[in-house]
Amino acid sequence: MVEAGAESSLPGTRIGLFGGTFDPVHFGHLRPAVEMAEQYALSTLYLLPNHRPAHRGPTGATTPMRIDMLRMAIGSAEHLAVDSREAERNKPTYTFDTLQEIKAEQPEATVLFFLGMDAFAEFDTWHNWEGVLELANLVVVNRPGAVHSEFSRHLVLRQQQACGEKIVNGQAGVIESCDVTQLAISATDVRRRIASNLSVRFLLPEQVSEYIAAKRLYRVNG
Repeated sequence: MVEAGAESSLPGTRIGLFGGTFDPVHFGHLRPAVEMAEQYALSTLYLLPNHRPAHRGPTGATTPMRIDMLRMAIGSAEHLAVDSREAERNKPTYTFDTLQEIKAEQPEATVLFFLGMDAFAEFDTWHNWEGVLELANLVVVNRPGAVHSEFSRHLVLRQQQACGEKIVNGQAGVIESCDVTQLAISATDVRRRIASNLSVRFLLPEQVSEYIAAKRLYRVNG
């Protein structure tokens, strides 16, 4: 569940959600997270590890290990915290369900859900995507080579007409885009390098690298 400094839901509180598999977490996740929290003046940006996404195969590390690495990675970083509720659900998990829980816990908070342009282009395939827009604002992170689908382009126009173009405290349904530092690091490549006995120094936090080595994660023969 939520860890580190849960908000009191005072008026003006802004919280963000940034999901991912984090298998393992690396600087390509962490640097954008810091910038998201800064750009949107968030009380807290919760990094939300998935349990096991249906569109991917099994993770290389167990769910508890991925949560452990994420906790190590953020350490005492200001405005960053881990919310492990999705990872700990032993069933299919949906963003809409998570947002319902969060709004019940923090009803006065303005919620910002961050997702990449590639994911937003397929937003119409998400479970109850209309319900998501009733609970949160979407911040679409621009990524090189990722472009709108016809659906997502029209959805932005619709929401701008209905809700405006900028997120105001207390509202939901706004769709904004943002730019953050894009580091060309992928978890897939990190795992490949470890399996090939190549260095991953400066790709991820040293504590995480040491944990991976100690647990012999991502190695072909374990």
